[in-house]
Amino acid sequence: MRSPVAVLLLSLFLLLTVSCCDNVPSGGGADNPGLQRGDTAVSTLVVYMMAENSLAVPYAALDIDEIRRGAVSVPSDCRLFVFVDDRDNPRLLKFVNNSGVCEEKVLYQFADDFCSSDATAFGAVLAGVLDDYPTHSLDLVMWSHGNGWLLDKSRAGAMRTIGVDNGKNNYSDRTERAIEIEELAAVIKELPAKVNRLMFDACFMQGVEVVYALRDAVQWVIGSPAEIPGDGAPYDTVIGEFFVSNGVKGIIDAYKAAYENGEMGVALSAAYMPAMQRLADATYSNVCTYFNTSKKREYIDVFAYLPGGAKGLYGYMPCYYDINAVMKKYLAEPEYVAWKEALDEAVPYVVTTGSWYSAYVGRHLSVDTSVYCGMSVYMPQTTSRYSQLNIDFSNTEWYGAAGWDAAGW
Repeated sequence: MRSPVAVLLLSLFLLLTVSCCDNVPSGGGADNPGLQRGDTAVSTLVVYMMAENSLAVPYAALDIDEIRRGAVSVPSDCRLFVFVDDRDNPRLLKFVNNSGVCEEKVLYQFADDFCSSDATAFGAVLAGVLDDYPTHSLDLVMWSHGNGWLLDKSRAGAMRTIGVDNGKNNYSDRTERAIEIEELAAVIKELPAKVNRLMFDACFMQGVEVVYALRDAVQWVIGSPAEIPGDGAPYDTVIGEFFVSNGVKGIIDAYKAAYENGEMGVALSAAYMPAMQRLADATYSNVCTYFNTSKKREYIDVFAYLPGGAKGLYGYMPCYYDINAVMKKYLAEPEYVAWKEALDEAVPYVVTTGSWYSAYVGRHLSVDTSVYCGMSVYMPQTTSRYSQLNIDFSNTEWYGAAGWDAAGW
């Protein structure tokens, strides 16, 4: 007999005309000590790896090896799952800490490929897991390429995206589909478990446009406003931190520690969702006053995570300015002090190494610690190469909430 998970996945994927496999049972066996299928865990972590792209080899396999090592720190009343779609067909793995030894089980192996970077498929996988393995608290890691709020030109409409799935089981970064951030937020809100922390192990995702769109879906968003190294998070140490507390400091510190003395470097922050509306409100009047269309701003010397912008796969990529650097430069002191209080509440924990490596720029970029806040922002401009970006930006929720429409953009 098929489990409820397999039935749910099969029905949803068939509705998408995506081919699902026959369920391959895990071979039975116990859940974590003290937990059985159907029992409610205290906490569950799901790592969702959209790796059907240039990250498949070697990074996906290396990170799964790290997860195996980190799994021995999962408490007996908690659970760890990994969904991975790489050059092989998608599969769902469960990692069990059995008296300090990691036991890995393939819960579901799909006979056919499907697009993992599709919001409905993502929701089906998560809902299926939680149907058989309920939990009081849920944490998510989204693993893939990312471009923040930028338009995915492989689909119609303004897409703020995470994930690359080329649909061909190879190394290509040509995406079949990507998950729009607003779609992601909508799916997460419908899950049968409340999401505490969402970590993006992908580039450029800690932008205010992305985070604001998730304000009602999760409690915390952890990510980088810049590029991250191909190795990504050190899962052997990060996994355990997800189960130590409900906070974010240990997770971020463990991530940073892996790059503290290396060559690549990393910039990370944690955003607190209940404070994002206050940040939007604090930004609104300042945008109208200091950044309306009559103000000619070029932002040449403002600290950015992609200085000068770059040509990306689907078009021009902006500079990803540091939001604090922009406001500190242009706001009058009283307005800046009040605005900074809202920022500090919204982004309460920030770390960085001295620099990080940018593949787009082709060199290491230094961190301006006098303004660095760990969150990027898009700034509309009048130059021709920003004209389409301005249009795309106008479709974000942050655009209206932060006053850009009222400022004439």
